[in-house]
Amino acid sequence: MLIKRTPDRYDKLQILGGMAAADDILTGGKADGHGHTVNAKFAAGTVGRGPNRIAYSDPGKNPAPGIYKASMPNGKKINLMRVMFTDFCKMDCAYCPNSIYVPRKRYAFKRDELADTFMELHGRLAVDGLFLSSGIAGDGTKTTQHLVETVEIIRKKHGFKGYIHMKVMPGASRELVEKAHRLGSRLSVNIETPEPDMMRRISPHKDLQQDILDPMAWINDLTRESSGGAVGQATQFVVGAADESDRQIYRRVDQMYADWNLKRVYYPPFRPARHTPMEEKPPVHSGREHRLYQMDWLRRVYQFPTTEIDLAFDQSGFLSLEQDPKTVIAMENLDAFPMDLNAVSKDQLLRIPGIGPVSAGRIIENRRQHSIDNWRDLQAMGVVRKRAWPYVVFPGQRPPSGKQLRLDMFGEAQDRRAAESAGAALPPPISSKLASIMEQPAAYTTTPDHACIPGSKGAMCAGCPINPASLSANYKN
Repeated sequence: MLIKRTPDRYDKLQILGGMAAADDILTGGKADGHGHTVNAKFAAGTVGRGPNRIAYSDPGKNPAPGIYKASMPNGKKINLMRVMFTDFCKMDCAYCPNSIYVPRKRYAFKRDELADTFMELHGRLAVDGLFLSSGIAGDGTKTTQHLVETVEIIRKKHGFKGYIHMKVMPGASRELVEKAHRLGSRLSVNIETPEPDMMRRISPHKDLQQDILDPMAWINDLTRESSGGAVGQATQFVVGAADESDRQIYRRVDQMYADWNLKRVYYPPFRPARHTPMEEKPPVHSGREHRLYQMDWLRRVYQFPTTEIDLAFDQSGFLSLEQDPKTVIAMENLDAFPMDLNAVSKDQLLRIPGIGPVSAGRIIENRRQHSIDNWRDLQAMGVVRKRAWPYVVFPGQRPPSGKQLRLDMFGEAQDRRAAESAGAALPPPISSKLASIMEQPAAYTTTPDHACIPGSKGAMCAGCPINPASLSANYKN
C-alpha cells in the first residue's frame, strides 16, 4: 500500500536548500560514482549526466542540505543557510529549470516554518547567516512581501542581528524594496542579461528597465541616503543565454559599478536545462566565465579605465580564451614596457601581468629598504615570474624586446581571431591554465587528406596528424 505524506520542513529544506545551494541555480555540481549529481532527482525533473547536467548542490561547498560555505573578503569561510522560499515560478525564462516550462512537483515554505528552521540551525551553531531566494509565485511584489515577512520574524521575533542576504524579486514595489533594505544586510536583483532586447528574447515576461534596473537604482538610493540597513547590493548574469558579447556585458557592468556602486557581479555560464526552450542550446565554455571574472577584477579592484579594458576585446567583442585580459592589454601597450621595478609607481606596477595589488604593495615597501635585484625576492612577494618577466627590468634582468613579444611565427593568433570573428566553434586552448603568453605556437600542417580548421591548426586541431593525441592513436594502431 502506498502511503502519502505531506513533506515537513526538513524535507523542504533538503529540496529547496539544495536548489539554492549555488549562487546561480544553473551551476553544475560534482557527480557521484554513477555520474549522477547530488540532489539531482530534484533538478528539472531529471537526473543529470555529462557536461550539460543540471545540479543544485556541490558537496565541497554544501556539507548538508541548506548549508553553504561562503567565502568572506578576508578569505575566511562562514556557513550560511541558503534556501529558496519556493520553487514555484510564473516566469517563462527560457534557460531556467524553475520556469513554467519544467513539469515537476513544486514546494514552498510557510513564513514561520522557514524562520524557525533557520533559528534552529543557528542555535545548533550550524549556520551564521541566511541567504534567502525564491521563485516568483504570483508576482514580484507578492513574493518579495513573503521574503520580507519571513525576515521580519527572524529579526523581531527571534532577535537575530546577524548577516541576511535577501533576493529582491523582479517587479517588486519601491515600498517593499525599502522594507527589504531596512531588514537585510545585503540585497541583490539578478540582471541576467545586459540589454532590453536580449531580455525580451529569453524572458518575455520581464521588463529589464522596470522590473530589474529600477529596483537596483532604488537600492542604491537607499544605501546612499541611509546609514542603517543593507550595506550594498550584488547581481548576476547568465552568460551566453542571450548570445551577448563580453563587451556588451562589460558595458552594463561598468555602468552598474559607476552609477550604483555594486559590491559584486557574478558571471555563471549558461547550462541547458531539460524541458526548457533552450534545452538543445550548447553550454557556454567555462573559460569564458573565468575571463569575465578577470575583466571584472581589472575594473573593480585594479580600477582600469574603460579605454584600457576595451583593448582586451577582439573585433567581435569577446575576451581571448588563450590569454588573460591583463596580458592582452599589456601586449597592446608594449611601448610602455619593460618597466623598472625600482622606479615605477604602484599604479604602473599594476599594469604588469603577474603583479597584483598585494605584490605591488610589497614591492613598494621592500624597495624603500633595498633595491629589487632578484627573482627569488619577487616570487616571495607574490609575483608570478612566468607572466611578469617579459615586462620588467631590474639589475640582472633582461626582458625580450617588444618585437619579440609581438612575434607570431605561424600566424596562428591571427587565424584564431579571424575564426572567432566568423563565429566558428573552436576547441578550448591547449593550456589548462588558460593564461600564458609563454605557450609555444602550434605548427601548421596541410596534407592531401587533411586540412586544419582555421585558428586550430597543428597541435590545436583535434584531427591533425601532428596532434599529440593523433600521433598516440596512430602509434597504437
